[in-house]
Amino acid sequence: MNTYAEEFSFLDKPAIKAGNSELEIIIIPGWGSNLISMVHKKSNTELLRVPNSTEEYLNNPVLYGTPILFPPNRIDQGKFRFGKRTYQFEINEMDKQNHIHGFVHTRKWNISSVEINEQTVKIITEFDSSKHEDVIAQFPHHFVIRMSFILNDNLFAKRAEIINKSNEVLPFGFGYHTSFIFPEETSIFKLPVDKRWKLNNRLLPTGELEDIEYKDELGEGMSLYGLELDDVFLSNPNNSGLQTAQITNKSTGIEINYTVDQSFKHWVVYNKDGRSGFLCPEPYTWVTNAPNLEINRELTGLQGIEPDDMKVLRTWIVISHKS
Repeated sequence: MNTYAEEFSFLDKPAIKAGNSELEIIIIPGWGSNLISMVHKKSNTELLRVPNSTEEYLNNPVLYGTPILFPPNRIDQGKFRFGKRTYQFEINEMDKQNHIHGFVHTRKWNISSVEINEQTVKIITEFDSSKHEDVIAQFPHHFVIRMSFILNDNLFAKRAEIINKSNEVLPFGFGYHTSFIFPEETSIFKLPVDKRWKLNNRLLPTGELEDIEYKDELGEGMSLYGLELDDVFLSNPNNSGLQTAQITNKSTGIEINYTVDQSFKHWVVYNKDGRSGFLCPEPYTWVTNAPNLEINRELTGLQGIEPDDMKVLRTWIVISHKS
């Protein structure tokens, strides 16, 4: 498979480039362990939205590559109560007075290991909250997130381990802001979903679920041209508990199948205005503002991780090409 991995510089940031005869990826530990690029080599096609400059990236880091969200999306006023503790996160969405997207996608991670054999490249990165006083000040738990990025042929897999090293239950929500290139005129998006969460004017769920007027079309694959999306969907997994979002580009012949395990109960789908050439299918373990919703946790996805325990989450991206 001609597997390889090497250190190099991407926009003047230390990075790791890894690949095989099918795919090449770039990971930037200093930018939240962001998988910033994925190239399908045989067609020389970039699949992710890649910044042209550091300034462009820093202006809106969640819209490039595959940012890791812990916790994902919005929390009303950045405030919630869990167990016996009240949390106050920074307000970093000023126009809507919310906290958004958590602590780990804008901070530096460390590389733990790089493993290569004839078939597989595996890169492991780690975030340790105890090394970040500004995180502990808002979220007073010692936790570690360990990410494994695995390349094998045309399969790219991610394994996330979220480990609670504190002595109290850790409130837990996790997601990815995966930003794919998506030329609307030639692309089709398919996602089997059940319902849509009704949102208020601050893009927070009201607690109500509503029918989706294009549910059948979305489940079969549809054009998103001109359809402005920043919607929160309740997933509709298959019999094995997995769910797959599919992107097909008819002009390049590339099909992306993005599969997530049963822990991911919700999807946010964002594409700005439906004419900007990108699409973010974002799998979440909890729904937006889950800790503040007075609804069954089984529905919202709000969970706790017990002391010295961990959650393991898996996702898979498979790239196929019809020339």
